[in-house]
Amino acid sequence: MATVSKGGRLLVAAACLVIVFSMPGTLRAQSPGFSITLTGQSMIRSDIRVQAPSAVPAITSLLKGDVVFTNFEATIVDEKKGQSHLDGRFLSPPEALDALKAFGFNLVSLSNNHAFDLKVPGIENTLQEASRLNLAHAGTGNTIEEAAAPGYLHTPKGTVALVAMASGLVAEGGSATSTRPGVNELRVEGNKPNEEDTQRILQSIRNARKQADLVIVYEHNHVFDKPFGTIMLEELPERLAPPDWLKKWTHAEVDAGADIIVMHGAPLLHGVEIYHGRPIFYDLGNFIFQAPPSLILLDEPINWESVVAYVDFQGKNLRSITFRPIAQNKIGQGEADTHDEHTNNLFLQTRGLPTPATGEQAHYILERLADLSRPFGTTVEVKGDTAEIRLKGGN
Repeated sequence: MATVSKGGRLLVAAACLVIVFSMPGTLRAQSPGFSITLTGQSMIRSDIRVQAPSAVPAITSLLKGDVVFTNFEATIVDEKKGQSHLDGRFLSPPEALDALKAFGFNLVSLSNNHAFDLKVPGIENTLQEASRLNLAHAGTGNTIEEAAAPGYLHTPKGTVALVAMASGLVAEGGSATSTRPGVNELRVEGNKPNEEDTQRILQSIRNARKQADLVIVYEHNHVFDKPFGTIMLEELPERLAPPDWLKKWTHAEVDAGADIIVMHGAPLLHGVEIYHGRPIFYDLGNFIFQAPPSLILLDEPINWESVVAYVDFQGKNLRSITFRPIAQNKIGQGEADTHDEHTNNLFLQTRGLPTPATGEQAHYILERLADLSRPFGTTVEVKGDTAEIRLKGGN
C-alpha cells in the first residue's frame, strides 16, 4: 500500500528492491518499473460519485498504474466553518477530493490560479483535506518553504516526488511567503522567470532528486507572449503552444533532475517534447471540466477534448508513452445558469465528465496532438483509438 509525505517531514520509506532470477542459483538486482498516468486538470466542483454515479466507471477505467496524477483546479470550502460557495469562484466541497482519491488518483498538485479563490482559509482547508486523505500533494503550504517543498508518494516500487508551482494569474496575496499560506508561485518578469523563484524551485527539484526514485514537476501556467484573455477570446495560435521562455525553463528543470514535466493552464492540449530522454507535456488540457457556463473564455469545442498519457519507466529509462483520447460532456443535467459565476447547481455538477473518445473524434484529437508535437521533433503515431510516441535511441 502506498504511503505519502510532504517535504520529507512525515514518512520515510525505503524503496523496494526488486530481485529476479537470472540463472539457477544466481540473483541480480533490477531497477523498478514505474507506470505513471497523467491527466489533464480536474476542475471538480462536486462529489461525482453522488451527483453522477453513472459516469464513475468511465472515469476509473482511464486511471491505472503505480502513480496517477492530476491538478486539483479548485479550492475546498468548508460550510462547517461558516464558509459558503458564494465566497469565491471555484470552490468545491471536501467530498470532491474524496472522489478524486476514490477514482484512483494518488498524487495531486494544489498549485494553480484558483487555489486562492477562498483566500488563506481555502489554502488551509485544502491542505487539511489532502492530509486527511493521506493524498500526496505539493504546490501550496502554510509558508513558502512548505509550498515549494516536494511531496512524496511511497509505493511498493519506490518513491516518487512531486514539485509543483503556478505562473501567472495568481491573485494578489496568493503567493506563499515566510509568514503567509499560499501558492508556490513562479513569477515571470519580461519573459524570464524571477531569479529568486528560479533558485528556490530548482533547489527543490535537486532536493527531490536525492530523496526519490522518480521526480515529477508540475506547472500551472498562464504567462504567454500575449495576455491570456486575449489569446483565448480571440482564439489566437499562441493558445496552442508554449512560449519560448517556458521551453527554456522546462529544460532547466530537467537539467536540475526532473524526470517528467507536466503542465496545464490554457487549458488546451499542447504538444510533447522529449528532452534528454525526459518527457515534457506542455499542456494536457482538462480531465474533469466543471467550469461555470458564464466562463466564456474557455468554451470553444477543443476545451472539451484532451488525452490521458500513460508513461512507463524502467529505472531511470523512459520506455514508452501512450495516449488515450477523451472528451467531456458540455451539457449537464437540469438548467444551466449562464450569469452567476459562483453557481454550483446540478447542471455544473454533472457536466465536464470524461469518457474515452472513439472513431472520428478520437482520430481528430490524436492527430491534433501529433501536429502539435511535431515542432519539438516528437513523432506521435496514431493507432486507431490510441497513439504512442516513437522514442529515439532506445529511450
